[in-house]
Amino acid sequence: MPLFKRKPPAAPLIPVDALKSGEEVERSVRATLLQGRAAIKGSLYMSNRRLLFQSDKGEARWLVVPYDEIKSVGLYPAPRRSMGAPGSRGQCLFVETEKGEQVWWDFDDKEERARLPLVQEHVKSAAAAVVRDAD
Repeated sequence: MPLFKRKPPAAPLIPVDALKSGEEVERSVRATLLQGRAAIKGSLYMSNRRLLFQSDKGEARWLVVPYDEIKSVGLYPAPRRSMGAPGSRGQCLFVETEKGEQVWWDFDDKEERARLPLVQEHVKSAAAAVVRDAD
């Protein structure tokens, strides 16, 4: 019997107006966006079309990465704030866009491992749709 009865944190809810027509949220989790020297806390949503990050505070509240703009995705140790070497954090979800932009999200390791193949599948599907549209 646990000494303290703590409920696990509830999955964050996304504002309805943040979604496009026909878009559905498949997963959501509390996460930290690692950007340079900043560690921005917020919520990461995985929809059927894109990754959306909503920060808890600040002027720029949303970071949106459509699957068709993602070049690669993986789990890697987070870079340190200086010199880009791996830091003390565990693995992080890493996304690189076609433009060369890099995005790092840190959240529960088990959830990161479960989410990676889902994001990779969405990226692969989006790339196949772009090829079909080009033909």
